[in-house]
Order: sequence, then structure tokens, then C-alpha cells
Amino acid sequence: MTDNNKWILSCPQPKCGKLANGYYNAGPILEDDRGGPTKEDTLMQVVCGVTKDEFVEYTDEFKAIGARCYFENKIADDLFFGAELNGKQYHITYSAKRKQLRVTEDEGSMALDIFEYSLNGEKRTILYPYALYYGEMSNKSANCGMLYFIRLSDNSLFVIDAGHKNQHSKEATEGIWNFMKKITDTPEDGKVRISCWYFTHGHDDHTDGCMRILTLHSDQIILERVMHGFPSYIHCHGGFSPRSLDMRDVVRKKYPDILKLKLHTGQKFSIADMTIEVLYTVEDTADANDLSKINVRYFNATSTIIKLSVKDQTMMILGDTDDDIEKHLEKWGHPEVFKSDMVQVAHHCFNYLPKIYKWISAPMASIPQVHISPDAESLKDVLQYIKDDRLYYSGEETRGFEITENGFKLIETYPIIGTEFDFSWN
Repeated sequence: MTDNNKWILSCPQPKCGKLANGYYNAGPILEDDRGGPTKEDTLMQVVCGVTKDEFVEYTDEFKAIGARCYFENKIADDLFFGAELNGKQYHITYSAKRKQLRVTEDEGSMALDIFEYSLNGEKRTILYPYALYYGEMSNKSANCGMLYFIRLSDNSLFVIDAGHKNQHSKEATEGIWNFMKKITDTPEDGKVRISCWYFTHGHDDHTDGCMRILTLHSDQIILERVMHGFPSYIHCHGGFSPRSLDMRDVVRKKYPDILKLKLHTGQKFSIADMTIEVLYTVEDTADANDLSKINVRYFNATSTIIKLSVKDQTMMILGDTDDDIEKHLEKWGHPEVFKSDMVQVAHHCFNYLPKIYKWISAPMASIPQVHISPDAESLKDVLQYIKDDRLYYSGEETRGFEITENGFKLIETYPIIGTEFDFSWN
């Protein structure tokens, strides 16, 4: 953080408002920042006391100086704008409640209109909350972990997280690999196409499996895109799993030309027939009074929240969202846009989040876990919105839900493959 009010970004400084002291470093996408800042870091500066009209004037200035403008969105009264200028990506936000203009300069991401693609293929779009093996937390098992596949209509996979190392014995990992081939009808000599691998946050039980799968099968996998909203290491070094940083290294080295996207609240884009809208990233908590830090107590609050839409059916992906996020959203966010048809229950249903589940009011829920007591307070707020017993534990079996205009239809099931960890990798 700087010690004076200085504009350090390469784009024009806004002529309105008051420039907050310093800047926020949102970190890189795949570079390892354990040793300090990297060439991929995203930087954000904040201007306070700004009106909506002044935000519009500033984005018009971008257009006037020849920036390639490719994105505009509105969530309630907040406005979002994306542009490319001199090879750098800019994500500009107007926060109506804060009366702030937030400018992020992103050197690691592709332009959003290049990263995304829209295609309605011939395949049915199917959601698969994958059945990892859950047990007591030890050196041989894990009571957490999460892995979801969405087989899109163009027969590519959108992958969410990856599971813990202890859930990736040799048998389990090969079971996952065979499952990926099965649901994409990939022949033995073919390649599985992953259109995007998305990570909700940087804990090991959400990232480990990616490193294992790619180490064993990268020559048989086409990995086109990766995206996340991880913070910088300097802000959350105590929460990052070292293996999540190792995972980034594996992806970077095995797929040097991969399309990368740092997620920012307000982005809205497509991957094949699915629309993705970003509703929270941890950079949102950065306070203009002290941009040297993020205002969360625990690493789970670095989870990104996205809303997925296919055929007008919506699903909220919460990662390990906690009460810090809930408090932030209640004060600065827009809960009115959270209503969804399905929800991934946060943090394996360990966290008590009554307001978030009320905002979402999903009649269907998927829990990345094997079982939670019906008496648990963390579950009661989910259950009150569930209809027709549509609460599913992914730790019981892998289920396939076809996404149709009429909802999520259960069409197939698969048993768990693999049990306790066999120490086949470090």
C-alpha cells in the first residue's frame, strides 16, 4: 500500500470525488505470489463521493480515448463496466450504497468477450454433484471437499472445485477420470474437453484434486479456461493451502495458453449454453479507509459467489460462504437478486446462514457432504424452503440432474468409487 493519494493505474484518473489513500492488491490468477507481487496482479483504486452521473462520465471518457468497451451490467442500483485499454483489462464499478467508483486494472485476465463463448449444442445439459468419499478428518479421509461437473450442451465440462487430497486415492481419481469420459462419451484414445475449471476459493479440499487429475491425465484433457476470485497471498497467507498454490503452478505449466479470468462482482458472461453472474468476490470487502487489507476474519469468506443460469433455471454456487459474507451482503450487496431454483449449500452445511438461505429461497439443495443431523441449526434454514424432499447429499452417490425449462430433473445415479486415501501421492 502507498502512503499518499496517488493514482498508480495506467488508465485515466477520475476527475470526480476524492481518491482514497493507497490501493488494493487482488493478487494473480496462476502466478505464485508467495514471494511477493507478480506481473499478473490485479490492482484496485477507489474514488469516494461519486454519483451515478459521474460514473457514466468516467466510462464515457474510456470510450472517447479509444478503449475497447465490451461489457456493461447493472445489479439493482450498482453499475459495472468492462474495457480493454493498451492491452490491460479494466473492471469499473459504481457502488450506489457506498457512493464509490472502484477501478480494477487486471493484467492477467483475458477480455471478458474473448474469455466467454455462447453455443447451444445438441447435448442435454446435466449437473453432476460428484460423490467424493467423506469420513472423519484424518490423514486418510476428509469431512469436507467438493466437486461438481456440469456437462454442457456442446459436450464440454464446466468443473467446480476438485476435492481434498484424501479423497483422491488412485482408485478414486481413476474413478473420476472414467466418469468424465463416460458423461462426455469420450473414447479411450480421445480427449475430454473442459471448457472451464472454476474454483470457489483456495482451500485444499476445493483445489487438491485438480492437481492430481491433471498430473495423471493432462495429455488426455483439453483445458481451455480457468477462473477464480482468490485474494493475494499477502492478504490471506494464513488461509491458503500450499497445495492450492501448487495447483496453480501445475495448470500454468501444463496449459501455458489457457484463457484466464479473475472474477469481479458484476461480471456476467456465457460458457456454451450457461450464463454466469458474479455476485460477490472478496475484493468487495476492501474498505476505502484502509485498502491494504480485506475485511474478513476467516479464509472461507474469500469464497466467490456466482449464479448459474441454464434454460431460465438458476443455481447459486456458494463455495464455503460464511457469516462475514452474509453481513457484507446485507450491508452493501443486493439480496433481492439471490433468489434461485437450486443452491449448493455453503461449507458442507457447517455454517449457520439464515439470511442468505432466505434470500435464495431455493426449493432444491445440494450438500457437498454425506450427512448432517436434521436438528443442526445450519440445516434448518435450508430445509424450510425445500419442496418435495429435494435435499441431496453428494456424499451418498453421484446424481445427474438434467436442466430443463421445467427444472432440475433427476435422471441417473452412480455409486461412490474409492474410500480412504492410499498415500499414492503427496
